[in-house]
Amino acid sequence: MPVRKKILKIFVYSIIGLIVAAYLFLFFSFNGYKPSVVEHEIVPAALGYFHTSYEDCRSAFVETAHRLASQYENVEIFQVPVASEVDSDLTIDGCYIPAQATTENLLILSSAVHGVEGFLGSAIQLMVMKDVLSPAHLKTTGILLIHGMNPYGFKHFRRVTERNVDLNRNCAIDESLFDTENEGYRKLQGMLNPKGKANHRSIKNKHMHLTMLQKILGESMPVVRQAVLQGQYDYPEGIIFGGRELEPQIVAISAILREKLKPYARILMIDLHTAWGKNGTMNLFPNPIKDVKIKTGMEALFPGYRIDWGDSKDFYTYGGAFADYIGPLVPGKTYYPMVFEFGTFDSQKTFGSLRQLYYMILENQGFHYGYKDEKIEARIKKDFRELFFPSDQAWRSKAIVDAKRILMLVLERLGTSN
Repeated sequence: MPVRKKILKIFVYSIIGLIVAAYLFLFFSFNGYKPSVVEHEIVPAALGYFHTSYEDCRSAFVETAHRLASQYENVEIFQVPVASEVDSDLTIDGCYIPAQATTENLLILSSAVHGVEGFLGSAIQLMVMKDVLSPAHLKTTGILLIHGMNPYGFKHFRRVTERNVDLNRNCAIDESLFDTENEGYRKLQGMLNPKGKANHRSIKNKHMHLTMLQKILGESMPVVRQAVLQGQYDYPEGIIFGGRELEPQIVAISAILREKLKPYARILMIDLHTAWGKNGTMNLFPNPIKDVKIKTGMEALFPGYRIDWGDSKDFYTYGGAFADYIGPLVPGKTYYPMVFEFGTFDSQKTFGSLRQLYYMILENQGFHYGYKDEKIEARIKKDFRELFFPSDQAWRSKAIVDAKRILMLVLERLGTSN
């Protein structure tokens, strides 16, 4: 009997030890998580394209656009004011350089559809304007640069508009989008949209990973990812809210797009984003496309690059994307919608994905309900900015180098392919 008791005692203690070890592993993996290191040389010239405020990004864009106007024929520089209850100086800025000989192709580059992601988008646009475009490129290809689609989020370091709308879930080709029911999101909304002052130090938030992992075990990671990231139209103060109607800047830019796209037979749209994917990696990440001819045409424009067509386990789909919205504005054209995602937080990994979601939850909670104190507010906002605009100089250098390489290739392909 004593031997049996001793064995049972050892067994119980072993189980308890394993549980404690597993708990500590999960706790430190979540709370101490850091993305992989970006191995890339620091390129001072690449860093020179970056600015750290919306105003400086806008000024640099407009100044460079005026230089281009002195180099090429019929360049148009335009500005779309965006109404705001809290800020009187918000604009979408644009530069349109028409094809200088024959209007065969148009390349559109847009930034800051998700506001805080605009810092990289703006840097890439400056790089293209200053060091990529050439008379040879512009002979048969026009370029339309749309800078700061969501100037409120850009200026105030938020992904969303002043009305908490995710513009990349708002661009409805059909208004039935706003009636979309996301049952998966409803099941998770208590976790996704907590109330009360944001505090990353609270016991509940320190153990947020347990709640998240419980949801994943109950459903699966792909199901949870899809529920969260496809967008929702029921909770105006929640994360990834697609709105109830088109945001005013989408309505305003639509008229400009119809006019500029009209002369061209073939249009390539590239919408610039950050955060999704492996840290320091550029991902070609369009929504799934059924048209085989369009898919083949897009692959021909990006030779040597893998396009994620929705066949990976990490993929998710969503409606209301800005890139998908533009094509139907001008029916009858050959239209290629592409999204570049520059990864920041290894969201392909479980803890990277969970930590990314955690930062989004805290930032949204703090915006709507306030923060426990100023120090906590500063930390939450800093973490959120790092998620979408890393301060790492190696990351910034690599993003510009990668973007320059692929955009030079694309412009060459547009000029030579039919």
